[in-house]
Amino acid sequence: MEIYLDITKNIIEQFDRYFNFTKTDNGLKPNPAIIEGDVVKYIQFPGELEFHHFGNAPFKVPISMTSVNPIDTKWYVIHINLSRIKQEKKVGGKVIHFQKHLPIGILLYGPDLKIETQIPPHVESEVATIRFSDTFLSSYFEDWKDLIDRDKSLIYEDLDPVLDKKLSLALAAMDNKIKCHRLVLDFVQQFFKKLKSHKKGINPGKLHPEDLKNLFKISTILRNPTNNQIPAISDLAKMAHMGPSKFKNAFKQVFGLPPFEYRNRVRMEFAMEEIQHNAKSPTEVSYLLGYSHPSSFTKAYKKYFGRLPSCKN
Repeated sequence: MEIYLDITKNIIEQFDRYFNFTKTDNGLKPNPAIIEGDVVKYIQFPGELEFHHFGNAPFKVPISMTSVNPIDTKWYVIHINLSRIKQEKKVGGKVIHFQKHLPIGILLYGPDLKIETQIPPHVESEVATIRFSDTFLSSYFEDWKDLIDRDKSLIYEDLDPVLDKKLSLALAAMDNKIKCHRLVLDFVQQFFKKLKSHKKGINPGKLHPEDLKNLFKISTILRNPTNNQIPAISDLAKMAHMGPSKFKNAFKQVFGLPPFEYRNRVRMEFAMEEIQHNAKSPTEVSYLLGYSHPSSFTKAYKKYFGRLPSCKN
């Protein structure tokens, strides 16, 4: 089934044309000939903010969905893949593979976007999306134009444990509109807080789909916190079929940080999660991350967070 999705228009109304929703007490039930399983939930909040949850259910037919957002758009979408399956996305006809537990993280769809998603039949797929406009941004974030770079049609951010928890709470509260509104705002605020860490560098221009594909391939190497055999920048650039300068600038454009700074953030956030929530000692984590001595890890942790790993939030 081929689906065309215009981000400037109501998403549920567009999907209804393809999935023939039936309203139930729990949400919207798709045509069982197309999708079997959970319902679709949707809340429209004041101020042009929408929250969607497409339940964990397999399609009975292959899905090819094209999402477009014009260059003069006032609308944005935060897309979070919650399924354990691999998804394929196409940009300009080239395939990019995403998978949450690499992890995939969060994609912000911006202006001048055309992206295709391929979902095979008979595998479970679960997605959450947040759709919002300039009106919403202006109401809640005075500095939003400094956070969202309109020259970028696609921005990536990790679905870290903090964001994952906030999203889970919002999804669990979808039957309580006021509570859910507060929790979605909390998630968006945290997401924008992470966008603030993105550094602006030399913009290499609109990236070719093959470049995007290669950048996400390389990012899977850097996103593994316990992988201690990381190639040099020159080698990573060769793997991405770019020169070192273009590779560093292109990586920063999509991921917000230079490659090794991004890797360090992944490792430090992993370390904090292991120490504070999984009850590992700083010494255990230091060896897990490949440090030769716990004191070296302590120094790196303090430099990043401004406190010792033994200190709680």
